[in-house]
Amino acid sequence: INMHIGSALEIAPGLGRQFGMVFIDGDKREYPDYYRMIMGDSGMTPLVTSGSVIIADNILWYGKVTEEVPENDRYTKGILEFNELVRNDPRVDNFILPVRDGLNMIVVK
Repeated sequence: INMHIGSALEIAPGLGRQFGMVFIDGDKREYPDYYRMIMGDSGMTPLVTSGSVIIADNILWYGKVTEEVPENDRYTKGILEFNELVRNDPRVDNFILPVRDGLNMIVVK
């Protein structure tokens, strides 16, 4: 296990490798961007392969994902967009573990 400090969006693509497991627990506004980067969207090289597992933390976001979201709440909007991306992505299977603030277990097909 190696630890890198800084923005995952800047560091991860430069590592030059693919991962069997990725844990997402960063800036909630950037969850959709993390997912797109990991999956190789927009012409990027995917950081995962078939069988890789992505675990996303805080996807229930204190229950805020079930409430009306204030216009200025970019954190909750980021989590909601992320959840929608995963739910609608045919490249993955996923399920939610409703433990504490929620974990989304995502398996790349």
